[in-house]
Amino acid sequence: MSPVIAPVDQLVCAVYVSSACKLFDDAELIELLQVARQNNERSDITGMLLYRDGNFLQVLEGPASAVYSLIDKIKRDTRHHGVILMSRRGVEERQFADWQMAFRNMSKTHVAEEGYSPFLEPTFDDGEEEETGEASQLVFRLLRRFKDVVR
Repeated sequence: MSPVIAPVDQLVCAVYVSSACKLFDDAELIELLQVARQNNERSDITGMLLYRDGNFLQVLEGPASAVYSLIDKIKRDTRHHGVILMSRRGVEERQFADWQMAFRNMSKTHVAEEGYSPFLEPTFDDGEEEETGEASQLVFRLLRRFKDVVR
């Protein structure tokens, strides 16, 4: 299946997975998040980053030109390898509009932190029945699958 390429000003959602070249400690993850949040705010990008034992899953939302440019940068980042673009599609609305980058370190027990997303908590109700768009359904099916597998 060929990825859908959106016009540069269209709102898109992209999802990728990758593996870190080494395990990140808490300080490295915090630094990564601070820089990502600053850059994402400037580029009008929102999303969510999940980390577990050296593996990343990230959702990026924003203008197509900004998201595609960031994905190219991510692919060149030497801190990780094996970047697999799972999905990139035009969307009608953002699913993570309130977060420059929500985050969850799945390698350890949850500690309250800025940008924490409750999505992966067993009791979190993600409103599955309220989804309407095909792209939203794809992203949330992928996230739900990740949620089920990593426990």
